[in-house]
Amino acid sequence: MIYLDNAATTPITPKVMDVLKESLDSDFANPSAIYSIGLDARKLIERAKEDILVALNIPSTHKIIFTSGGSESNNLFIKGRCFPDKKVAYLGLEHPSIRETLEYLGSFGNDPFSMLEYQTEGRLDLNDVSILSDTRSKLLCLSHVNNELGTVNDPIAVYNALCAKAPDTRLFMDGVQAVGILKIFSDMWPGLSGYSLSAHKIHGPKGIGLLIYDSKLSLIPIIHGGHQQNGVRSGTPPVPLIRAMAKAISIASERIDEMQEHYKFLKNRLVQGLYELSDRIPELNIRLNSLEVDDPKRQSPSIVNFSFPPVEGEVLLHHLEAKGIFVGLGSACSASSKKPSKILVGIGLSEEEARCSLRISFSGNNTIKDIDVFLEEFSCAYKSLYPTFSKTTIEN
Repeated sequence: MIYLDNAATTPITPKVMDVLKESLDSDFANPSAIYSIGLDARKLIERAKEDILVALNIPSTHKIIFTSGGSESNNLFIKGRCFPDKKVAYLGLEHPSIRETLEYLGSFGNDPFSMLEYQTEGRLDLNDVSILSDTRSKLLCLSHVNNELGTVNDPIAVYNALCAKAPDTRLFMDGVQAVGILKIFSDMWPGLSGYSLSAHKIHGPKGIGLLIYDSKLSLIPIIHGGHQQNGVRSGTPPVPLIRAMAKAISIASERIDEMQEHYKFLKNRLVQGLYELSDRIPELNIRLNSLEVDDPKRQSPSIVNFSFPPVEGEVLLHHLEAKGIFVGLGSACSASSKKPSKILVGIGLSEEEARCSLRISFSGNNTIKDIDVFLEEFSCAYKSLYPTFSKTTIEN
């Protein structure tokens, strides 16, 4: 099996699995209990929290809330800060858990402000952030790394632009596709009011994530009942998942330099190979939707999105699946939708180009051989499918 959809999810690494299994066996006590094994469970959570703070260079000015994943973290911060009537802005290229949360606020008359016309290269054009003052937007929501394109909104640059042109607007970022791929520097945190991440994107378990937020802020809870985590997020904290996530974050942070070089190597091989195929196959016209630049402030090295009309991506995906190769169409959370990607259409692709696209995303498990096998099978599948789709295009 060749797995090239790591932006959707990743397999748990052996070291993380060891922590998870050991904790599932031994750490069953409720950390809210006041007897000894409950207190021991609480200490394990605090130790995991300290490991995360260190690994991600999080300062004492920010708090950590454990959630079920990135989607809940995004919901908790946006609804917790802005429901019902604080104006929120977004680029329009974010994950559905941001876009649809803002649509929910809109149902109460708090319509979000889309900055889609102010995007360039799939990220916010910082020359235009003064519009946030004009619209009285209290919060700007952005993806640190776009989940389909891999384009980067640099948090420090965005915050500096807000300070200069829209000082009353706070910044929230979805960091789900950034942690473990980009370096998380300590100097990015002063500009962030909130930041989300998910363990299963970095070889941790599913069902656990983080919301990191400025401790000066108060959040209205969206889950009520138990008053855990300072009343912000009710529910018994899952000690095994928390410990496993802390291990995954620590490993990812320790290996970040090595992994960045590995991703760059794989990306360069893939992009070069796609262009070589385009030169060899007259009917194949590759459009690269991700940026080719080697600059982590503009593009993640772990995601490559490309189009190849007229062959539809979903059909080609299943041809590759039959060969044991697994790739992505875009956001796994909306991959079952028959509509073209809102993100790809948002950056200017036609609906046909958006449908005729694939997303390749790497992990440390991938090799150059994986890329070469993918390129060969992609080539065979495309040549096999092209006559059918070109005939359909002509008839239409």
